[in-house]
Amino acid sequence: MAHIGVFYCEGFDPGAYSMALYHAQLEAARGGHGMSIHQFPEGSLAAAAERAPEVDGLLAFASGATDLAFLRGHSRPSVVCERILPGCAYVAPDNFDIGRTAARHLLDLGHERLAVVLPGDPANLDSYHGSRFAGFRDTAAAAGYPLDDSDIYFGAKVETTGQTAVEAMLARGDLPDAIYVQNLPMALAALRTLTEAGVAVPRDVSFLGTTFAQLNVPAATEHTTPPMTAVTFEKAEMGRQGVAYLAAAAEGRSSGRLEALLPGVLVAGASTAAARAAALVG
Repeated sequence: MAHIGVFYCEGFDPGAYSMALYHAQLEAARGGHGMSIHQFPEGSLAAAAERAPEVDGLLAFASGATDLAFLRGHSRPSVVCERILPGCAYVAPDNFDIGRTAARHLLDLGHERLAVVLPGDPANLDSYHGSRFAGFRDTAAAAGYPLDDSDIYFGAKVETTGQTAVEAMLARGDLPDAIYVQNLPMALAALRTLTEAGVAVPRDVSFLGTTFAQLNVPAATEHTTPPMTAVTFEKAEMGRQGVAYLAAAAEGRSSGRLEALLPGVLVAGASTAAARAAALVG
């Protein structure tokens, strides 16, 4: 039987990835494999792995360049979670498809003018949110409804970015048909700002956010007014597929490299609805 080590960097959000960790444990238990959890300061994954010689395979939540470089050259099997790492096995969200899923939902409802709020700097977007933005932007453009630059809002990955983006929309006095906010705290603040300003969601504007599942905790989107429609991906599959691959690789049952992209999933809520023109035609 294999021994799987889960390695995560300090600052890792266990709430956001509780589903991945839980299903990693389930998959290990099903196969009779051992499992241990190891925390390390960014840049010290190599030292953490050296202190765990009993580990046959590493399931790693790491994003620092030094740690990712170590995984590429490490002799034991490893899987990078959450990030696409050429030259290494990985299980990651298909961020382009998540953005495409968001745009496709809003377009299918008949919305034509779409706005997006996302964390980051437009001159230097990371691959994570940049790919999600590209999926949303390209899908809208392909449908004949390209995003206007004035309907794209960037900012720090903090709650207040969602608030300030909506305040800017309200100040213009010209709301789009639908708004997609890529980050959950930003989305919660943006939706609250809309409703506090007297905007009826989804009658006046459809609103689409982001969510993730946690163990034994209702999704935050179920407690918004109205319950928020959101996009996500199956984080449970990170743990399940990662452990299954590592166990097979450690036991010599697999020689291929795991390169898994998890597609976008729409979580139905009440914050999106058919555009007025589409509803009248229907």
